Amino acid sequence: MIAKHIWNKQTVILLGACVVLAAVIGTASSLTPEMVPVIIGALLFPFLLLLPVDRFLLLIALCIFIDRSFLSVGGSYIRIYQVLFLFMTLKFALEMVAQKRDIFTTPLFLFINLWVGSYFLSYNHVLNYTDFWTVVIGQLFLNLFFFLSVQVIYDKGEPFLRKIVKYSIISGVIVAVVGFVQWAGFFLGVEIGISHYEHIGIPRPSSFAHEPDWYGLFCGYSAAWLLVLYMYKHSTLFSHSFIQVALVITCLGVMISMARAAILALFAAGLFLFILTKGRRLIRFALFTGIGGAILASGLFLTQPEIGTSIYQRMNPVTSLETDSGAADSRVASIQMMIDHINIHPIVGNGSGGMAELSQMQEMRDKYIYGGELNEGKGNANIFLTVLFDTGIIGLAIFLVIIGRLIQMIHEMYSKQDFIPLGFAASSIVILVDFNFNNGFRMGFVWFHLAMIAAYYMLYKKREVDRYEKGGG
Repeated sequence: MIAKHIWNKQTVILLGACVVLAAVIGTASSLTPEMVPVIIGALLFPFLLLLPVDRFLLLIALCIFIDRSFLSVGGSYIRIYQVLFLFMTLKFALEMVAQKRDIFTTPLFLFINLWVGSYFLSYNHVLNYTDFWTVVIGQLFLNLFFFLSVQVIYDKGEPFLRKIVKYSIISGVIVAVVGFVQWAGFFLGVEIGISHYEHIGIPRPSSFAHEPDWYGLFCGYSAAWLLVLYMYKHSTLFSHSFIQVALVITCLGVMISMARAAILALFAAGLFLFILTKGRRLIRFALFTGIGGAILASGLFLTQPEIGTSIYQRMNPVTSLETDSGAADSRVASIQMMIDHINIHPIVGNGSGGMAELSQMQEMRDKYIYGGELNEGKGNANIFLTVLFDTGIIGLAIFLVIIGRLIQMIHEMYSKQDFIPLGFAASSIVILVDFNFNNGFRMGFVWFHLAMIAAYYMLYKKREVDRYEKGGG
């Protein structure tokens, strides 16, 4: 039954294409820089000839959680989905010329571009112009990714959107399985993709993510979708047996990641689903998961008492901050530094990417964390504070409008007969809660997620108009 729903011919071909593309990119990375565009260019011609635009998007869905890459440009990694999207953009342009493809008005597109425009209000006092332009160019790339994804999904219709959802979930499940294999391998003496054991006494897998926190988030996102499918007993995307197995694996992935933000985010999504639906199946699964977790924890305490004790200390709120190798202290210090600098330019902000510059300054480290390490990166710890730091009150206001519009669209589409809006809601909660602790708003999967919401909303409005016209309104 699982094979019937998952391993059809198209899925196998697309997965094979992903593997080949990953291998070629990996091979190209070992060559001289001049050879990389040659290798990728050689791939370009057959890809453009053989694959229509919608197949590129399916490939992107299958690769969306593969966050590791061997290629980097200007210090930024080039992910597989980004390479695929470049091909897709070129093919989209060719199809526009050859077939006169229609362009549809896209929800949110105006606001996300206004948000990018707000970046420039602080241009006169940007802390690091290289980081600033890296963020701007990266965000414009994501805006285009969002826009073209919406165009293709809406053009192909609702059955295609369901395929995109399906393949995105498969991508998350694959990542979860690889992480579980890494985690199990640690106890068998094979340490591949495991980190943090030397520092906090807990083996944490990363799978295809860059770090365990993102692995936990990817698993949590997929688990939220699978929870909705489990509650609805919906079998159009997957068989019931696959949903149950995949749900256990992704929830287990969240737990073994030891990512406290991801665990809290998945719990919040589950609580939201229970309050909204009062689903008994959700209670049953929660009890099953609790018993399974208790058995797993007991086994760890019996066979690996040191690891078991470290896990207990990490998850215990009383001792959690003392057992994370300074990660929480670094986040708290970074937040305090953000708040202090927000007060300098509260209206227009300090410029995107500025926190990466401040976190490297020794005087800031001395002031906020006694010379220790500050949380690095252009996104930093908390999504709302980061937006306020980067773009001030003006940028935050636009950002809140974007979130409010997303909530309004999901609420308008919600129906007890349709699992997709509820899946959007649950997975959005996972993202939003997690990003209050680990801001990854510029990750590709986030903008793919937003594109699915916008496209489905457009399809929903089209159905409403068709229904109204058929009713003679």
